[in-house]
Amino acid sequence: MEIECLDFSQDEFIQRFNGREKDVLSFYEDLSYDAESLKEVWERPAHPHTEALADIIEEEMARYGLSGAQRENLERLRQGSRVVIGGQQAGLFMSPSYIVHKIITLLVMVEEVRESHGYEAVPVFWIAGEDHDFDEVNHTHVYDQAHRRRRKIAYKPNLTVPMSLGFYKYDRGDMKATLDAVVEECGDSGFLRSRKAAIMEMIDTHEYWTELFHALVHDVFSEEGLIIFNAHSSAVRRLEVPMFKEMVERHDEIDQAFRSGQAAFGAACSLPPMIETDTNVHLFTGSEENRTLLVHDADGFATDKGVFSKDELLARLEEAPETFSNNVVTRPLMQEMLFNTLIFAGGGAEVKYWGELHEAFRKMEVPMPIVVKRMEIIHEDMRLRKLMDKYDLEVSHRLHEDVERKKKELLDDATDASFLKEVDDMQARLESDYDAVEASSERTHRHLIEANLKAHRKQFDYLKRRYQLEVRRTLRHQLNDLEEVAERILPGGSLQERIYHPWMFPGIDPSTLSYTTQLTIIKGV
Repeated sequence: MEIECLDFSQDEFIQRFNGREKDVLSFYEDLSYDAESLKEVWERPAHPHTEALADIIEEEMARYGLSGAQRENLERLRQGSRVVIGGQQAGLFMSPSYIVHKIITLLVMVEEVRESHGYEAVPVFWIAGEDHDFDEVNHTHVYDQAHRRRRKIAYKPNLTVPMSLGFYKYDRGDMKATLDAVVEECGDSGFLRSRKAAIMEMIDTHEYWTELFHALVHDVFSEEGLIIFNAHSSAVRRLEVPMFKEMVERHDEIDQAFRSGQAAFGAACSLPPMIETDTNVHLFTGSEENRTLLVHDADGFATDKGVFSKDELLARLEEAPETFSNNVVTRPLMQEMLFNTLIFAGGGAEVKYWGELHEAFRKMEVPMPIVVKRMEIIHEDMRLRKLMDKYDLEVSHRLHEDVERKKKELLDDATDASFLKEVDDMQARLESDYDAVEASSERTHRHLIEANLKAHRKQFDYLKRRYQLEVRRTLRHQLNDLEEVAERILPGGSLQERIYHPWMFPGIDPSTLSYTTQLTIIKGV
């Protein structure tokens, strides 16, 4: 296995952020991934509820079978050690691959912080079980090698799920059928050969969408000591009651700080708004039936159960905290109010979200952690490498353009230009003859001549099209090779990790990687 790192990001802001430019860092409390910032954040006092939070997480994780490394990290968490944290929605069978890469980022950074700085941080992966965007998580993509094309596989593609995913009970039969479809395309991997039966058992053992996702993540990363946090846990919601209460009480302050901070961030960084929301409360209420974004006006708080006064809303919070959840504005605040965070690792959009929220953090007197961009990883197996060497291609933003250029060169070289010229000359001579006939004919006959000429033109066009098709057929293998390279590395112009299922690729040993803001290319497996 060979690892190569490549400058790849075309996002100007992310380039500036990764370069830790001073005017950008000012929106992130001037913190960097360096010794000085690590020391500053590590020495912050721990939250008083830290032990209770660790107890809840341990109880939630115990049903999946705790590894020794997880027990050690839970004890570190209980004692106030800071966390390296990231989160994601519960994608179908851990798809797409960047979910796994986000977790690997956490593990790589924890190891680096320990080895280089002596801090025993704890890796925490946050499952966003309160999310309700089912269309984002109900499917995956695989590369169909037999037909050399991308294939979408979905669980109940026509199903609408209005509630939080943490409330959704999947259909075991349909889930197993979906697993079979994914494994059919990815089944050559050693992981699937050895784990398919275990995954089937997980489907039978669990009921809820996020439980199955948790079980799959646990199966892969338990020995790495990963702490898996279910944000939708009823016990966690009970612990969060004082935090939700403060957010309700101060919703105007949070909203105003968010909007002014967003405007300042956008103006300074030349960015359009990333967070778009019409609410002024930035919380959801909901149950097993639906999830509704709270809005406050002169009449009170509009909820999923009608309009509530503030006292009524707070009473509901005390009675049923599991029906409350955060939106994109308050979720980062809740994370930092819950956890003692050293580093938050997020995607490019998340990094921008946090910059837009800097004033809300300050208003709530919640200090930001160090914010970093998660690692981006793609796999380049031996087949891909051979194809890329054969056609002199490299991973770059121009890959699709380079592939189209190579295809054109192949077609141009294989095309007999003299043949096409002779066909054009034949058509020109025939049209000249028709012009002469038309000029000497009666006006009443000209429509017949024009119709006949039109038919001949169609035949000439057909001849040229058929010839070009035959040329393409003789090059079908080479053209398919080129299209495979583009489709497997940058499907639809997106990084491979954003589209394809992780089971398409071999597992990654985090100890072989170092944290980098460059694109990591894993070759040769």
